[in-house]
Amino acid sequence: MAKNLKDSWEKSYRRGDNFVFYPHEEVIRFVSKYIRKQTGLNDFLNVATLVPHSTPKVLDLGCGIGRHVKFCYEMGLDAHGVDLSEVAIKMARSWLSSVGSFDADSRIVQADVRQLPWGDGYFTFAVSHGVLDSMPWEIARAACLELARVMVPGGLFYCDLISGDDSSHAREYSGAEVVRTKHEENTVQLYFNMQLIRDLIRDCFSIKECKLIRSEDVLSGGYHSRYHLVLSRI
Repeated sequence: MAKNLKDSWEKSYRRGDNFVFYPHEEVIRFVSKYIRKQTGLNDFLNVATLVPHSTPKVLDLGCGIGRHVKFCYEMGLDAHGVDLSEVAIKMARSWLSSVGSFDADSRIVQADVRQLPWGDGYFTFAVSHGVLDSMPWEIARAACLELARVMVPGGLFYCDLISGDDSSHAREYSGAEVVRTKHEENTVQLYFNMQLIRDLIRDCFSIKECKLIRSEDVLSGGYHSRYHLVLSRI
């Protein structure tokens, strides 16, 4: 079984590498388009069709310190989070324990993404930002299969994946590299092209949306790109 690099991630979180406190705009867009949108200061409109009579259950896969769990909870959703790092989970529980009546100890759990502690079909929606491309291929593939297990058929999953389309690689490059910079040092960066995406989600998800967004530094000419996907549980 591939190593999950837990020690490297613990060191990264102890340095505060990924202490981000605001939700990513593509996660906000996904929630607003497919689950629930805010229409006023205290007004919300349910747009999910799979759960018309209940509060949608949402999982943040690789939740870090809990920014997207907090966002989903504040949108009135039944939000849960899971992360490999005990340091991140401790921070997330501390932060979210101060938010309303959120039961952080039971809803934010430490676990390997290959062994999620929920039953089959528990979640209708899931989000994952900068996670499945930060692990070895074997773990990412196993995580997709395990996530599919805990989601209902037709459930929707937002995730983003780093592309080989950058100033250091070729457009169709794919493969894993060990991170040597201080930020996330000794973790893995897994680069994707469309074929590797299809291999990742084979037999568990289909592609509903796929965007490739490039970010370019105009002054230096350097750039990087990420795939942003909405996937439907088969």
